Amino acid sequence: MSEEHDPTICPHCGQKMSRWESPAVESWGSEYQYICFNDECGYYVRGWDHTFRTIGIRASYRHRYDPNTGQTGPFPVKSEEDGKDGIVPE
Repeated sequence: MSEEHDPTICPHCGQKMSRWESPAVESWGSEYQYICFNDECGYYVRGWDHTFRTIGIRASYRHRYDPNTGQTGPFPVKSEEDGKDGIVPE
């Protein structure tokens, strides 16, 4: 396979992630992150039940990619709208 993997494509749902401007660079490490804001993404959908069962709070997470470090991981959210106000154009 010669096709390169695009790290801005969510590995959980296959959709292009949104560029998100971090309000607290010192917390996230980079000015921008890429976050999957697809409300039907399985990672996000399953996160509600998983978080409630494991720690007893109503919250979930979205897939996150840091283009400066290459790190990926969860972006915690408490509602469907959390973080969407930080989406910025490429």
